[in-house]
Amino acid sequence: MASNSSFLFDPLYCSEGDWEQEEEAKEDYFVEADEGSCFSNGNPFPVLLEQDFLWEDHELSSLLSKEERNQLCDTLQTDGKLAGARFDAVEWMLKVNAHYSFSALTAVLAVNYFDRFLFSFRFQSDKPWMAQLAAVACLSLAAKVEETQVPLLLDFQVEKRKYVFEAKTIQRMEILVLSTLQWKMNPVTPISFLDYIARRLGLKGHCCWEFLRRCDRILLSVVSDFRFLCFLPSVMAIAVMLQVMDGVEPNLRLEFQNQLLGNLGIAKEKLDESCKLIMELARTRVEGNPSNKRRLNSIPGSPNGVMDLFFNSDKSNDA
Repeated sequence: MASNSSFLFDPLYCSEGDWEQEEEAKEDYFVEADEGSCFSNGNPFPVLLEQDFLWEDHELSSLLSKEERNQLCDTLQTDGKLAGARFDAVEWMLKVNAHYSFSALTAVLAVNYFDRFLFSFRFQSDKPWMAQLAAVACLSLAAKVEETQVPLLLDFQVEKRKYVFEAKTIQRMEILVLSTLQWKMNPVTPISFLDYIARRLGLKGHCCWEFLRRCDRILLSVVSDFRFLCFLPSVMAIAVMLQVMDGVEPNLRLEFQNQLLGNLGIAKEKLDESCKLIMELARTRVEGNPSNKRRLNSIPGSPNGVMDLFFNSDKSNDA
């Protein structure tokens, strides 16, 4: 029995030396992250774009087959009250996500759950609290899926809530959301494609982290607009990456765009529409910020100028 048990537990054995090396690697990673942008010292894309990528693999095929355009977009175009309720709910979820320093994926998952639930469940206009309750439940579920530390249900209700719900009420709504979504809590999102493409490009370490961080910031700046739902996740992912590419190496945008469009089978018209939406929302946020009014006259009339000012004005929300 002793020999058999040692044999069974042997595959579970991990040497402590590996853990120490991993911790040292993490420390080096964060030191490098604090030293500045890896893109400021040179562009990693020219060499990477010359590689012969094997795009047609199982992972990409699976992502493309599972992605869906949310049909709620058509409903929101004609229902102003529902569109307004969604905007308020998503903006609140983003604030709470930043309040607790949750990941961008947690925020995107919460919005995805909320939108799918909103489309499947008929909200009553005379009960505005329903959207807020669903927002709390969806954010709680997303945090439980993605985060390692999750606040208590009552602690989710921060950032100027109109209504405060009991924990048991939120739990009931969580069950309703789960049953309505048929427990499908791992949907394909733009972040799914961002992660995949970054890996296929060969980005590693701090360069990969910084590239994805910039993509996440742009993505989170547009999810509250219902027009975001009108595009497939792959289209939004490429549009976001192209905006980041413009800030890293604009001369490579066309080559990068053509490669992605060809491999993912996306219509250029749809991509142009999504890029236009991102720029429109970026300019709206910049112009809507009173602290930027004096600086607008000095902004170049190019997309890069708008995006740069948007990022500079949003530095306080990095945490």
